[in-house]
Amino acid sequence: MKKIINFSGLGFEIGQTQRGLISSAQSARNYFSILSNAGLCLIDRGDVAQEESPSRIKFFSEVDLKKIKWNKYHLAYSKTISLLEENTPLVNWGGDHSVALSSVGAFTHCYHEGYVIWIDAHADLNLPNKSLTGNLHGMPLAVLLNLDDIASFHFKWITKTLDPKKIIYVGLRDLDPFEENIISTLGITAFSYKDIQALGIKFVAEEIIKKVKNQPVHISFDIDSVDPIFAPSTGVPVQQGLTPHELDTMGKSFFQNLNIRSVDVVEVNPLLGTKLEVDQTFITAFNFLKSIFTQGDLYESMGTRDQTERFNEMEWRL
Repeated sequence: MKKIINFSGLGFEIGQTQRGLISSAQSARNYFSILSNAGLCLIDRGDVAQEESPSRIKFFSEVDLKKIKWNKYHLAYSKTISLLEENTPLVNWGGDHSVALSSVGAFTHCYHEGYVIWIDAHADLNLPNKSLTGNLHGMPLAVLLNLDDIASFHFKWITKTLDPKKIIYVGLRDLDPFEENIISTLGITAFSYKDIQALGIKFVAEEIIKKVKNQPVHISFDIDSVDPIFAPSTGVPVQQGLTPHELDTMGKSFFQNLNIRSVDVVEVNPLLGTKLEVDQTFITAFNFLKSIFTQGDLYESMGTRDQTERFNEMEWRL
């Protein structure tokens, strides 16, 4: 029996030099038949997206936040709440990681006692006046935690803020000093990639399971948590990250033990890299989804001969 999952596209790419994330969800739909062959049935629930790419916007002060109309994020937030209320697992496909304003905000609204597992090379905890880059996709958790009352003033449609004790980081390896201080001050659970190398991914997964227990879980998965050898089509790659084997091991542990209600997949850019690199990045992301929602290996279910031959060219290094 196939596992039924709702699929919602959130095509936002605010304040970036790299373009292409608006079309990521549409590109992801090209792989649905492969997933179906592997036992995962994604039900397309449409998109909330920008009509077009905005001009490049940097956020270095709260004044800059007024340059954006947030109605699309609010619409995505409301839509995500409605989909979560259906009680079918949900995949939110970005877009950059700023989509978490909507997806994690909605999860926290519906499951205030739930946990957010944030799998990312970056902490995404910056405030505009602390950011070194001015990138909005480096700020969503600062908003969701309501640091310096930023959500209370600028994102009033986010009805419930996130408890820092309900966040678990996995794969961190590129943090600003401000973010390191916030993680320490708030006591946020964080497993850097150095921790994973030292402790092993099985131990890290077991520690997460012990902490979360039976509470609802949202996984916010940024593809740049993965070593760019395996997922090159992303805008802010960071060397020496998670491998497909580590993702699969962690995902299978989560599948067996956690109450996963929703998942984000963000920063997969179909306009960066060759066709082979784009395929590799999408399949790396989809195989992680496969591991957390049902047993089996996506690579063994590629479907047609042409698809199989194409993917056999890839050096997966599992």
